[in-house]
Amino acid sequence: MRIVMLALFARGARALSAVPAAARRLQKIKELESKHAALVESGAKPAVIRNARKELGRLKRTPPPVDGVESCVATFYGFFAVEEPSAVVQRLRAALEEDGLVLGSVSVASEGYNGALAVPVERRPQLAQTLSNAAPELWPTEADAVKALNWDAQPTRSSPFHRLLVKEKKRALVDGFEQPLDWDDCGAEVPPEAWHDEIAQPGATVLDVRNTYESDAGTFAGAVPLNTSTFVESWPKLDEALADRPRDEPVHMFCTGGVRCVKAGAYVKQKLGFTDVRRLEHGVVAYERWAAERGESRFEGENFVFDKRVDAAPMSDKLSDEDLEARPP
Repeated sequence: MRIVMLALFARGARALSAVPAAARRLQKIKELESKHAALVESGAKPAVIRNARKELGRLKRTPPPVDGVESCVATFYGFFAVEEPSAVVQRLRAALEEDGLVLGSVSVASEGYNGALAVPVERRPQLAQTLSNAAPELWPTEADAVKALNWDAQPTRSSPFHRLLVKEKKRALVDGFEQPLDWDDCGAEVPPEAWHDEIAQPGATVLDVRNTYESDAGTFAGAVPLNTSTFVESWPKLDEALADRPRDEPVHMFCTGGVRCVKAGAYVKQKLGFTDVRRLEHGVVAYERWAAERGESRFEGENFVFDKRVDAAPMSDKLSDEDLEARPP
């Protein structure tokens, strides 16, 4: 009997160790929120309610410890008409919360979706099915979800996100435009292997459409940074960077995962009149995966990822959870 109990305990310990500390913290927060709501509804003594609220507040202010559970991170986006985004958000949030091990954020708007999620390594194969089952408007089949998920080249130790946010937004990616452009007309995607050769050509125009703190951390050799602090500053910077370029000259552009290049590419084509816009397919994330297999890279420095893995970076101490709710791929 003692041996059986020890075996069961060991199995439970292993199962618990496979759950990121951030996920356990989030579950505890939900339990305390339910406890606080029940105390208020039951008319408990003010001191008891106050103590429960303080306990909840302390836990929310305390980040989860770094643990040894490796997490895989995927960014994903799509631009197409979404009817009833609020209904999609409700189903998607319910499915991801029920899973219990998914952390990160997803924004859904009438123009499309944009997100970044982290799951323990062993749960990676299940994420596409969860997404497709919950929101077939975004991913009609599991294969569509598999194709959309842009996985980081390497797992990260501990979960990079502290909570799960699934929200309806006015824009899947904030751009500052009152009227959206045609996001389908945004230039051609160039796979990493072709990109590697094309940007090495003499005189190639290569634009880094990420923000300054990202470009400062690392960029492609010869790339021109836009030197922005937010994405909505990109438009006059693109005007300036391309002012003297012939409109039939190829313009290469890249970002972390590809979503910003959709809107930047549409602007360069439709507003500036360039006819040959080329976007790095799935951004630096995909290029890093390809370069790791090839053993050669034109990317110099580090790929800045806009989530809680950058806690040592200069910008990170200025970023709240709200700032980090959607890492811009």
